[in-house]
Amino acid sequence: MHDLTSLIDPIVVLANGEFPKHDIPLHELDVAGSIICCDGAVESLINYGKRPQAIVGDFDSIPQSIKEDLVEILVHAPDQSENDLRKSLKWVEANGGEKVTILGASGKREDHLLGNVFSILQLDTQMDMVMITDYGIFYTVHKSQKFEGINGQQVSLFSLDQSIKISTSGLKYPLKNEGLPTLYGGTLNAMVDDQFSINISHGQILVYCAF
Repeated sequence: MHDLTSLIDPIVVLANGEFPKHDIPLHELDVAGSIICCDGAVESLINYGKRPQAIVGDFDSIPQSIKEDLVEILVHAPDQSENDLRKSLKWVEANGGEKVTILGASGKREDHLLGNVFSILQLDTQMDMVMITDYGIFYTVHKSQKFEGINGQQVSLFSLDQSIKISTSGLKYPLKNEGLPTLYGGTLNAMVDDQFSINISHGQILVYCAF
């Protein structure tokens, strides 16, 4: 086994929500070079037949037998002001991670899903992050980005900062250097071609593309 902090791309952070079922997130898990578990997510990963490179959290939801077996890869992060996903993402970045795929962040409890979504939207990081669920993908967008897809594919945009000006092309309801006045103001859009593009003035927004 290589050093705990020597991360290998692609990097996956597995949150302790519902374990993936869809082929797309499962493929990301299967090809991962490094898997970082958020606390209790390690139990589901082991049941799937894989071993994590590190487990980050306060370990309040891990069976004692697993803690004893994997003690050498436990990263204790007891700060209760942060959720386990943010702790894990910060640990990945501190150890050189530049791009990360987040799995298992939805299901079980809706409040955890919202906390995880806002965690990546508000995280002060230079990493490229995507969050893949069984139904679609959340992308973090920092400047300009193009997305491939199919005509009619459902798309939603989310911004917490009304001062961020957004311009889009290839969507049914385009934006032209506009801010989103509400959290739901950019939802329920759709592609009108096989790709669309987004440009933002500053900061970071989330883009959701349904499968």
